Amino acid sequence: MSAAFGAVLAGVLLQCLISYQGQSEQVAAKQLVGSLRTALAVQSAKIISTTGEGGLIAIAHQNPMTWLQETPKNYLGEYYSPNKSMLPRGNWYFDRAAHHLVYLPAAEKSFSAGTQKVMTFKVKLVRVSGSVKAVGQTKGSTGLVIDQISDQAVATNTVAGFGPRPPLSEKKQ
Repeated sequence: MSAAFGAVLAGVLLQCLISYQGQSEQVAAKQLVGSLRTALAVQSAKIISTTGEGGLIAIAHQNPMTWLQETPKNYLGEYYSPNKSMLPRGNWYFDRAAHHLVYLPAAEKSFSAGTQKVMTFKVKLVRVSGSVKAVGQTKGSTGLVIDQISDQAVATNTVAGFGPRPPLSEKKQ
């Protein structure tokens, strides 16, 4: 009787442990994205102050991990359209063909049911129209954001304005 009780208790504790591991993985991923957003703001400010808004387009195609002083230990590097099933879970990589930063959770159950099994992010150029008057003209402002892309947007296998992703699946040398 006590052995059965112990087994049930161990099962409940194991489920709690798995839940906590998933939550900590999710927090770590969100923390890294926050750091990347801060680094993007710094990079954007540097570019705007030196070359103006035109330089922002070049940043939008860069690997966001290069903006960090130190890349995370679970960053695999840059790949050209890799086969996700061949990469180790619990790691980040940058898809050079699509200009996406991708996180592969350690386990499918690490994140809630409403969360994607693969988290994909892209740096996007945004233009906000405003009512700032410059010699009688309306002027907008341009900036960059790191946005999470939905499964549907990634599944189309294209990047807006860039056509289909090449089938090449090699790591950058």
